[in-house]
Amino acid sequence: AIRIMGAEEPYAPHSRGSVQAELDAVTKEKGLDKEFAVSLLPVRTVGVQGDGRSYAHLAAITCKRAGVDSGLKLSAADWAALGDFAKVLPGRVHSVNRIVFLFGAPLSGLVDGITPTTLTPPVIRKLQLADDIVTQTLRKHNLMRKLAQVPVVLFPCHFGITGAHSIGIRTFLTNDFMTGTPAIPGDEENGAFPLDAMREVVGRLMSGEVEGIARVAFDLTPKPPGTTEWE
Repeated sequence: AIRIMGAEEPYAPHSRGSVQAELDAVTKEKGLDKEFAVSLLPVRTVGVQGDGRSYAHLAAITCKRAGVDSGLKLSAADWAALGDFAKVLPGRVHSVNRIVFLFGAPLSGLVDGITPTTLTPPVIRKLQLADDIVTQTLRKHNLMRKLAQVPVVLFPCHFGITGAHSIGIRTFLTNDFMTGTPAIPGDEENGAFPLDAMREVVGRLMSGEVEGIARVAFDLTPKPPGTTEWE
């Protein structure tokens, strides 16, 4: 149940417009606004704040660059830069505690709208099927022992597709689960996530093999500020 983000309505506090403006300002300051955009999503996730837990915004990076096949053709250098950017954003924009890369067409500004989601059999089955695709890919690429944990999360953003959900993948590296880092695609020297494996798993999830998946998100958040799980 912790890997299904249930919600009846979008998370849309009055301050979200100013938070989006902060994200835009940092993206421009870092010189990334021509190639990438950062959008605040209408959900919140759990994070680490001091000795406790906090709930804060989830933000998504999308790619504006042509010829990258919705992000699937980004290079190892691109992913390394995104990993660095994902470390910067929560430190500058404190209302955000988790950063993902969202495959697909680029977004602009705030994202509105969710699919109301509870623990119904169809929703649970959708996550089970997505999780099985991820597990198959990890086994195929001999990654089961290289990664400490790989939570697969269903979250209620539909991105304009009625009744759809999205899938988040968190490839996590840690020795003690007190702190940890995301396994960035292409960073194979550190035992991370091979580009071929990333392209395979995201391609399958976006292909319609599992019905009702709008987008796939790759979690780029260290711990802290993001916990291992989203919920």
